[in-house]
Order: sequence, then structure tokens, then C-alpha cells
Amino acid sequence: MALGNELIDAGLISQEGLNAALEEQDQSGLPLGECLLAVGAITTDQLDTFFSYAVPPITRLQDTGLETAFLLDLLVKIMFVYGHESKSAICDEIKLPFGVVEELVEIARERRLIEALGSSEGSTLITDIRYGLSDIGREAANRALSRSQYAGPAPVTLENYRDQILRQRIVNDRVDHERLQRSLSHLVLDDDLLNQLGPSVNSGRAMLLYGAPGNGKTTLAVGITRSFEQYVYVPHAVYVSGHIINIYDRTIHTVVGAPAANDKPVSSSRLRRSDEDPRWVRCQRPVAITGGELTLDMLDVSHDANLRFSEAPMQLKALGGVFLIDDLGRQAVRVEDILNRWIFPLERRVDYLTLPTGKTFTVPFDGLIIFSTNKPPSKLMDDAMLRRIPYKFRISSPHIEEYGQIFMKVCEENGVEFDPLVLERLLQDFYAKNNMVLARFHPAFMMRHVVATCRFEGKPPVMDIDLMLEAADHLVVKE
Repeated sequence: MALGNELIDAGLISQEGLNAALEEQDQSGLPLGECLLAVGAITTDQLDTFFSYAVPPITRLQDTGLETAFLLDLLVKIMFVYGHESKSAICDEIKLPFGVVEELVEIARERRLIEALGSSEGSTLITDIRYGLSDIGREAANRALSRSQYAGPAPVTLENYRDQILRQRIVNDRVDHERLQRSLSHLVLDDDLLNQLGPSVNSGRAMLLYGAPGNGKTTLAVGITRSFEQYVYVPHAVYVSGHIINIYDRTIHTVVGAPAANDKPVSSSRLRRSDEDPRWVRCQRPVAITGGELTLDMLDVSHDANLRFSEAPMQLKALGGVFLIDDLGRQAVRVEDILNRWIFPLERRVDYLTLPTGKTFTVPFDGLIIFSTNKPPSKLMDDAMLRRIPYKFRISSPHIEEYGQIFMKVCEENGVEFDPLVLERLLQDFYAKNNMVLARFHPAFMMRHVVATCRFEGKPPVMDIDLMLEAADHLVVKE
């Protein structure tokens, strides 16, 4: 059942509200949940209650789970590095509620780490009093910076992080046929493949896409990620045994409500409850992609010896989402080593990571892992490893009918009138003569060349046989 129908059955939205959200989705392309919020069909609290994984609020210093001494160090570092003087500016940097920052500032004042500088210009409010570091505070900041240069959002505890991962597991975000079909609508796919993909997407288990290059394995994998509509909460950082590990990554995490190009921003107040813990960022389910550059070191915590804090590995940043390992077999490291790294997490759903001190810690391993390769799987892994990847899909070259559909779609996207006679000539005069195998990327590849040529010649693009043959010639490397 689609998300909209589930919300109707739960009595949280009306059919009219769903229709309005679907119209908004057609225009914006945003996930349905975000569109429901945008049209006012449901409140954030109602949606959170339905999904049951909103982060709990914090109102006191002790609710953070962090030691006061650690937070005081973080406070003086932020004031020292950024020169912040107001509580509101500190709030924006440390990502703690205003009441918690007030409590922390008061403790810092009592310990003579900071001193009042007076009210902000033009204000007589107590809350607008500016603070500066005292000599004792500057010394404390320098000592703290010598231990770690980290001066950013307060981290969450490892225990809280583990709990949140389990609350927002990817299998909670059930994908039906309609949603999967919509997320892959830009591709020409056989109905049988679509029906087979559905159960694997919902399983949250590993998936292998294999086949000849140029047939859309990566595009298919990225399209699958769009079928997930729930939000997840990602911490800015996690505190583990005295170490700070950065988690939030702008290249992987897309903040819900952040305006995209030519898109109407959704009010942040509609997307975040006022009592939510601001150390967490509400995001779309993350998508991390790596390819031939992957090394084993990238799958463990990396520590900056100069800055003295750590960065999470890609699979940790992708928890609750999708981790795509593309071009398997092209990495400098052995495929066996990469796959052996995943045996335990894939089976036990737990990942072991190592801190710079050598101490290990565990996190729930949740998410959809997709392996993609151009090579025969039997040449990359043995039967034992193949058994641990429950879903395997061969993405084959298109048959002629599919190829024609792809060409029609590419022409439509480029505003070019499709000519079946030109396609027939192309198949005869290029593919047959050169003994070329059809590939799904060919139509878009050739159309880009045609558009570029027509633009250079100052005329509108057209599906002309001479232009198409000239473009197709770039598919062949002549000896």
C-alpha cells in the first residue's frame, strides 16, 4: 500500500489532501511526505507519530548525555574560534536549544570562563547580553583546542545514535509497485524486472547488478534510491569514547526543506518541531556512491592527526539509506578483500569500526547495499560470497523494441521529432555493418552529439540519418 493510502487509512489525511499533495509532487518532484507538509495536508507531529522515529527533545544540560566539562570546552572553543558573543549565535553553532545554552553559559560565567560585555546595541533584554572569554576562558580554550580542533555542533552519544538507527530502519519505508515505478519512470525497463526489483528494495538486504557496461546499472541503482520517501535524522557528530566523529555530510545528506533550483522552499518551521533536538538534521534517506576509488581504509573511521577529530566512513554516513559500490572489480584493492569486509555486517546486521586508539565499537548495520559490476560475478566472488548477496539482477542489453522506446524517450526529452525510418537505417548502416551490440546509453550519447552539431551550425536539432551516423561514429574507436 502506498504511503498516501496508509495515511488515509490511519485517519491522518483526507483524499482531498492527498490529491493536492500529488499535484504538488508532479510540479516539484519532491517526496510525497514533504509535499503533504507543503500543502498543509498533515502536520509534522502527525507524520512523526505515524513513522514513530522523531528524535526526543532535550530541555536540560543532562539530557545531552554529555559531560558538562566536555560541553564547556566546546563552548569556549566556539567563542574563541568564531568570536561569538551572543547566546543566539552560540546556539546556531553548538546546535543546542536556547535554554540549554543559557544553562551552559551560566555555568561558564560562574567558573569565570566568560564575562558579560553588556547588552547588544539597542537592546535592554537580558537574553541579548553579550559575553566574551576571560583570560581564564582563553587559556581553557587553547588547552581544549590542543586536545581537539573540533569547534562545531555538540555530538550525540553513541547510545542515542544506535537507538535512532534502529528506530528509522529502511525496512520501515515500504516501497510498493507504484512508488518504484514512479522513481524509475525515466528508464525503459521490462515489467518483469520491475516486479523482481520490488521485493529486493523492500528487504533492505544486499543487491548485485551485473551486465555489460553502458546499460544503466548505475542509473538504475540511483533511481531506486528515489523510491524511499521517509525522512531520517542524521546527527552532526557522534561522541565515542572521548572521540568526536563527524557524520553529517552535505555531499551525502539532503536536508528536508532545503530549496533546490527552481523549487519553492518549504518552511523550516513546518519541517522541524520546535522541541526537536537540534543536534540532529532531518534529511532524506542518504545515498552514498563510491566506485573504482574505493579502498579498505575508506570503510573505517579516518582520524585527522592535526585536527584531532575523526570522519565517519561512507557506510556509516549512509546508514538508513543506500550505499552503492559501483564498478566492482575496478578498485585497486582486491575484490575479495572488499567483499570479506562485508560478510559479517551483511549477515549479522552489525558493523565493527575502530577508533584511532585501536578500540572498536559497533553500530547497527542498516541500509540497502547495492553492488554494481560490468564483470561476470563468478569471476569476482566465490559461491560463499554470492550466497550472502540474496538478490542478483542481470541488466542486459536492450532488445530492438526497448531500444526504440529509449530512442523515443531521448528524442522527447530533447525536443526532437522521432523518426522510425532513421532508426531503421541506423540499425542497418551502423550496427549491422560494425557488428555493434545495442546498449541503453547509445541513444542519449548520439543525441548529445546531434544537438551539439546542430547548435554549432545554428539550426534546430533534428533526427537526420547523416547526423546520426556521424554521431554513432564516435562510439567506435578505429585502429
